[in-house]
Amino acid sequence: MTIGPLAAASYTYLMLRSPFSLFAPFPDRIGVVLWTKADARPHDVVGVLGANEEASAEQVHGAKTAVVRDAVQYAPGADGLMTDRIGLALSVRFADCQSFIVYAPLKHVIGVLHAGWRGLIAGAIPEFFAVLKKEWNVDPKDTWVAAGPSLCQKCAAFSDPEHELPTIPPEFITGNNADLRGAADAQFLELGIPRGHLERSTDCTCRNPGKYWTYRGGDREAVKAGERNLLACVLRPVLR
Repeated sequence: MTIGPLAAASYTYLMLRSPFSLFAPFPDRIGVVLWTKADARPHDVVGVLGANEEASAEQVHGAKTAVVRDAVQYAPGADGLMTDRIGLALSVRFADCQSFIVYAPLKHVIGVLHAGWRGLIAGAIPEFFAVLKKEWNVDPKDTWVAAGPSLCQKCAAFSDPEHELPTIPPEFITGNNADLRGAADAQFLELGIPRGHLERSTDCTCRNPGKYWTYRGGDREAVKAGERNLLACVLRPVLR
């Protein structure tokens, strides 16, 4: 079945309300969709969101965020993308790593960010907001951030977390397990994002292998072959 722009808007609105009710004040400004294990591939990001084109990042577990205004598949070296172009869908793939959508309503700018544990210690979150400030003079306090499903602390085990995660504060490490979600949220709050502007899916990918693609939860080979959950968003025209 082909989903046109009007149907797509209705569909994405439902997805906006759950899991990301945070974006409910902006139903006509942005569209957001989450694809999981039950959804057939390839993901029709452009069709479902009613977008014109799509941009995605290479996702190398680093800190780079790229500004995009044209379609690109796997922007080289980037784990974050942001745009002010209407109709350009941004997508982020994940299978246990954290995924974020960031919206700056005052400048009508949207972005996505992939941040696994390597990205967290590399500084992917502060770098994303540094780019947002440089390009559009947007302060973190004026953004809204939604986080997709990811590893919970009980499933985020490391052989030697104190050495593997040198920049993660000790309060987020218990034994061999790390609270990567809490560490990320602490970075957002430290940057100045109001707590009320943050929303996080409580689902753990690893604990829900029937629902999500999960590297640690049994899908290692499938994930290596390219299977991922996908979070995507698009800016819509602002009617004045």
